[in-house]
Amino acid sequence: MRRRAPIATLLTLFAVTAFACTALADDVRLETRSGASSRMPLRVTSLTPAGDREAGTTSVQADEVLAADLQHSASFDVARAWLAAPQTATPVAEVGGKWTLRGSTIRLSGEVREYPGKQVILAKEYSGPASKWRDVVHRFADDVVLQFTGEPGIAASRIAFIVQDGRNKELWVMDSDGWDPRPLTADRSVAQSPSWSPDGSLLLFTSYRGGGGPQIWVLSPETRKPFLMSGRQGLNTGGMYAPDGSGIVCTLGMDGNAEVYRLDARGGAPQRLTSHRGIDTSPCWAPTGREIAFTSDRSGVPQVHVMDADGGNVRRLTYDVSYTDSPAWSPRGDRIAFVVRTDAGFDIWTCRSDGSNTTRVVAGGSNENPRWSPDGRHLIFSSDRDGTRSLWVTDLDGAAPRKLDIGGRKAMSPAWSPRMGATSAR
Repeated sequence: MRRRAPIATLLTLFAVTAFACTALADDVRLETRSGASSRMPLRVTSLTPAGDREAGTTSVQADEVLAADLQHSASFDVARAWLAAPQTATPVAEVGGKWTLRGSTIRLSGEVREYPGKQVILAKEYSGPASKWRDVVHRFADDVVLQFTGEPGIAASRIAFIVQDGRNKELWVMDSDGWDPRPLTADRSVAQSPSWSPDGSLLLFTSYRGGGGPQIWVLSPETRKPFLMSGRQGLNTGGMYAPDGSGIVCTLGMDGNAEVYRLDARGGAPQRLTSHRGIDTSPCWAPTGREIAFTSDRSGVPQVHVMDADGGNVRRLTYDVSYTDSPAWSPRGDRIAFVVRTDAGFDIWTCRSDGSNTTRVVAGGSNENPRWSPDGRHLIFSSDRDGTRSLWVTDLDGAAPRKLDIGGRKAMSPAWSPRMGATSAR
């Protein structure tokens, strides 16, 4: 691999970089600066096919996947060299390479070159089974994002979600671009609230499987065999792993009221974190593991609250909006997303981690269950904005949300995985 960043390119990158570091006490938190002006103009050229005759067909498909990955990273304004439409700004670089198919193996020799000087900025080889050629493209796209932003992209991540068919709700998973949606459960029951482990190898979810009340289960997307995490009397819902994987936080009703608890990584040793006659639900960890956001109606109407990880120092976060729920802490630590009830259903808002700067980011229809991408630059959510309940993504840059195509299925409750390693099983 060669990485050589020309001085002119580096100056361009420093001028348009979309991230800023802010020191807060002992933490360093990254803040996202939204806006179309933060996108760098990039030109994607056709991959040169080689090897077997079918290479020409798959290379054309790979061209489109690569361009879409880079565009959807929210880092670039991508021009496709094979289209006649002119690019409005001079690109900072060209992305392309060689696409070699031999038997059951695909090899991508990816290159990024300065534009117009053509000096190589990045050159790297990728390979994998021909049946998983999209994964090879995703890995290259994520490295292109890394080269320009200092942080890998998210194309190789996955999304868990719930599909409703009649009265049944099953757990599914798909690639981050909506490709290859596939079921993980077939319980003919109701599954809810999926949540990934920090390494992306496990999924927590709530299920009524077996005909009883809600219980918290865990499974590997590869083996698809569920194991019970919490089946205590009453409510068991909303499980989420701690950032270090040492335990989970969830809502239990075993004491007669919905309270937030911490369990160990196997679902044992319950530690009650809230104690209030109000209903406390929807807990989620801060990425530092030091705080937990949750929903409580202790003020008379559901609002987002925050407490320390041991249950102390509880404080209300949202004041200038009514009826909030479903908090989701950005992996950067700078913002919390949540929903606000409207006449039509719910809008999605964000605020800073201290509750300031509340901003509506998604409106139109009813929009629910916002969850962050692993880079903190996107939100996935469910919405009926086009008449059917499906999954949408906003890049938080003012552009209209884009719908993920999952075959017209009724989908909800998304959860974006952490970044997946290049060797992760698929």
